[in-house]
Amino acid sequence: MNDFMNQIQHFSDPGQVINATQISVCLGLAFLLTIVVAKTYQITYRGVSFSPSFMITLVICSMVIGAVMLIIGSNIARAFSLVGALSIIRFRNAVKDPRDVAYIFLAMGIGMACGTGFYTVAVALTAITCAASLLLYFVRFGEHGLTERIVRIQTPITSEFETVFDNAFKIHAEQFNLISAETTRMGTELELTFSIRVPQEFSAEKLIEDLSRLNENLRVQVVGSNHVLDL
Repeated sequence: MNDFMNQIQHFSDPGQVINATQISVCLGLAFLLTIVVAKTYQITYRGVSFSPSFMITLVICSMVIGAVMLIIGSNIARAFSLVGALSIIRFRNAVKDPRDVAYIFLAMGIGMACGTGFYTVAVALTAITCAASLLLYFVRFGEHGLTERIVRIQTPITSEFETVFDNAFKIHAEQFNLISAETTRMGTELELTFSIRVPQEFSAEKLIEDLSRLNENLRVQVVGSNHVLDL
């Protein structure tokens, strides 16, 4: 029992001193490296709802993690105290793009490396990961010849609403699917939402013209990919 208590006291190290140079190097390096990460995120972002606040969050998150690692050091008591304090925090904002999660973890990794004194690891992690992200962006990794669009159409209520626009879609799209149908204007009209896959030379203007002839010139909307939009 005495040996166990001695080990706990050894790892707790309550007398650990953090000097100003260590703090400045940790926070400064975390700030600079995460700026590089945030700019890489901005360059390679492909969605339609870019958020500058997310870039700021990455930078602040990395610096806070670095400071937390400095505070904890090798002190087990502090580690358990911080776990208990942070466990009461709840984040209810849904992350729409899984790629954002990867950048959050990257910022956390940089902060942890800076806070524990592994500065070479932090620099290498930033350089290699950002280079890989840029490479995948410029070679368009994971993309194919077809792109996706969401089409919303208002049309008078008809019993054949599921097929009335098929011929127009066959001209402009390789694939199309009806996602949802709902009534509007007190049940006198329908709003249909389609997911379509179109070639690179797709013309939204011509598709809208053809659809307008079929829905009595009611509203037709063509928006971005359903991977980046909330339906």
